[in-house]
Amino acid sequence: MKPKKPELLAPAGGMEAFVAAVENGADAVYVGARAFSARGYASNFSEKELEEAIDYAHLRGVKVYVTVNTLLKEEEVEDALKLLSCLREIGTDAVIVQDLGLISLAGKYLPDLPLHASTQMTLHNSEGIEFVKKLGIERAVLSRESSLEEIRRIKEKTGTEIEVFIHGALCISYSGQCLLSSLIGGRSGNRGFCAQPCRKKYRLYCEGKPIKTTGSYLLSPKDLNTTSGLGALIEAGIESFKIEGRMKRPEYVAGVVRIYRRLIDRYIENPAKYFVFEEEQETLIQLFNRGFTQGYFFENPRWELMSRENPNNRGVPAGTITGYYRRTNRIRVKLSQPLRLGDGIMVENAGIRPEDKGKIISSMYSGKSPVYSAGAGDIVEIPFDSRVPAGSTIYRTYDKKLMDSLKKECESGNLRPKIPVFIKADIAPGMPVRLEVKDRDSNTITIESEYMVEKAEKQPTSKDRIEKQLSKLGNTLFEASELHVSVEGDVFIPVGQLNELRTKAIEQLENLRISRWKRKPIDTLQFFESEEKADLDAGKPVKEKIPTLPMLSVSVYSLEGLKGALAGGADQVYFGEGLFRRPETAGQKESSAQELDAVFENAVSETQNAGKKIYLITPKVVKDSEMRSVERTFFRVRELGADGIVVSNLGTLNLAKARKIPFIADSPLNIFNSHTFALMLQEGAQMTVISPELTVEELKNIVSYGPAECIVHGRLELMESEHCLTGGLLGDDKGLCNAPCRSGKFALIDEKNYEFPLLMDYECRMHLLNSRSLCMLEYIPEILESGVSSIRIETLGMENPDEIRRVTRAYRNAIDAYIDTGKHGKENCEKLGKGFTTGHYFRGVQ
Repeated sequence: MKPKKPELLAPAGGMEAFVAAVENGADAVYVGARAFSARGYASNFSEKELEEAIDYAHLRGVKVYVTVNTLLKEEEVEDALKLLSCLREIGTDAVIVQDLGLISLAGKYLPDLPLHASTQMTLHNSEGIEFVKKLGIERAVLSRESSLEEIRRIKEKTGTEIEVFIHGALCISYSGQCLLSSLIGGRSGNRGFCAQPCRKKYRLYCEGKPIKTTGSYLLSPKDLNTTSGLGALIEAGIESFKIEGRMKRPEYVAGVVRIYRRLIDRYIENPAKYFVFEEEQETLIQLFNRGFTQGYFFENPRWELMSRENPNNRGVPAGTITGYYRRTNRIRVKLSQPLRLGDGIMVENAGIRPEDKGKIISSMYSGKSPVYSAGAGDIVEIPFDSRVPAGSTIYRTYDKKLMDSLKKECESGNLRPKIPVFIKADIAPGMPVRLEVKDRDSNTITIESEYMVEKAEKQPTSKDRIEKQLSKLGNTLFEASELHVSVEGDVFIPVGQLNELRTKAIEQLENLRISRWKRKPIDTLQFFESEEKADLDAGKPVKEKIPTLPMLSVSVYSLEGLKGALAGGADQVYFGEGLFRRPETAGQKESSAQELDAVFENAVSETQNAGKKIYLITPKVVKDSEMRSVERTFFRVRELGADGIVVSNLGTLNLAKARKIPFIADSPLNIFNSHTFALMLQEGAQMTVISPELTVEELKNIVSYGPAECIVHGRLELMESEHCLTGGLLGDDKGLCNAPCRSGKFALIDEKNYEFPLLMDYECRMHLLNSRSLCMLEYIPEILESGVSSIRIETLGMENPDEIRRVTRAYRNAIDAYIDTGKHGKENCEKLGKGFTTGHYFRGVQ
């Protein structure tokens, strides 16, 4: 029995890439609209271009998915819903979404529009998939950190369609959980404008001392390439194989799609004899690579995941530099690969500035003579502006011959196989010709000629002649696979009549293949604004003009920190003991489960004795195999009488709701607008923590509808990564981790000398914290007047209990002073230290 063939899903950032994807064998193409796309720097498609692209694809039997996968600000929600309505009408096969509020609205107003959950939703466990299924999600694009075993488990438990990336760029952070670009540059990855700071240089420090590393691009992963393991992915029953690359050129899309089309078909045809040609792998390497990895599908790649020495396209090694001539500014190269004019090259040498490493070859010399091309073994001279040491490797990063060939073949329109059709004709004297044309998708056209068939008096039109004319489908997309012509007696039909009838039938079949996907407009959307406002206002509490006393919440990660928060005046604490590893001193060891239980018991007791609330923090990332730890936390809540838990992923939320555990929805759930906010409350959240990417003014549009919290102090977490940087850099020679994170405090230093603390958790995931601590102490009145129910201090990376007490006390005093007098208090950030930031509260994000 042959395995089920997965869908091959290709990227397209513009129409040329779209055509390249379709013509080279994609089963489906994903594209971005001009607004609300997670690839905001791609050219993307206008609504008119989208319809043209969808019609082009549907005519050829290819599906189109449109990405509307950014987080939406309050004022954008209605426009996004209108865009979805338009996409529905023009026949979009599915929309890929991230924003939970938009998902809930689409389910209400556009119930027949298929929705796919973007990888930006950080879906990585079965419970999370079950949650989005209830919202109407038909397919989930899993986090790229999911292993094949985890994917199989999720499919078995949920039965949901699964989509995974099989080729292209990787993010070092879990998608949807990265604030690095946002907080250091104001360009949010959650809004489609990531500036890729992970591809910049960083230095590793431990306890303030530099650590020598191989390479400086410490957060830059290699590119994904699953060609060798493709069979195992097919056998797992994954529905869709996705290629990354909406920012790539059309020739890249053409080449990568063509190769994966061949490989999938090759495996389906004969799994036992599956192979990858060397030339196929070489083409993938040439098209674009930062080095290749199979990612997390088969094992944790550890240090092999990373491309630390070069964050850009490596191409293929093309030769070795044997000398540099300063007088002519030429490098002398002995070639190991052919080079020609128009090729792109890059020199790999740490002493050269990145901007000087690459160029397009505009001239090349063999001896004194200019040459157009040279082959392996030849020695050539190439003009190069930078002095390059002998022995340096030169790489061909752009193969003009390959790219020209791919472009020409795509433009020919002859790559995609013809669509087989069944043609049937009934012909009898005195009757019109009745012609039926049917394609493999059961689209059927039946037409009759205006011409009445004549009885032949001299030379009848033969059946062979009729069949020949009806099967002439010429430059159309179709070919006649079966032909049945029934002729009664001797008939005469002019050839022109047969041609005209055939042409009309094919035109109608083309129109049918396009129009069958269109949907009729619906009128419920016009009521969106008034209905939604009424629904939200119905649950909106009546607020007094003078703000009521909000709660002061503090997240702590040790019993000592908890005591400091309580001493400082916290109303409630979020307790996360056991989530993060700490450096060990001599004689220390990791706490056992029993010892950890005793710590939790003491924490709950201390908090309750102080008359305050305590919630236990659960991890942001919890794989199915790790859900036991969450269940253990649920048990502690019940056994110890804690007030509930803090949830940071949809799976934990779904499980908490099912187990009837009170919960607070934390900021990693990306609450960006009132519709997502309302959904969280509807799902049972006691309170929601608003995204730190919103401004004070944007907060006001959300928090008036229910209990909301915002983070006002502490180092915000910029990313969580499955890759442990310290283990990868400092592990043993086999890449195995020997827990170097226990040897001290680690940090990354960027090119501007900003220091970003690193924390490792007990599942060996890496957490990168902001270089500067958020401090809104001087703006507490503005925060309180926004209507929040709680403000929160985050102490991640803050280990001194006395510091936690001082910070908590400062905010306690600021709140009390404003409530008592309506004015600013005496507290300010300078009393707490230096180098603070107000985050996005006043600048916002794109």
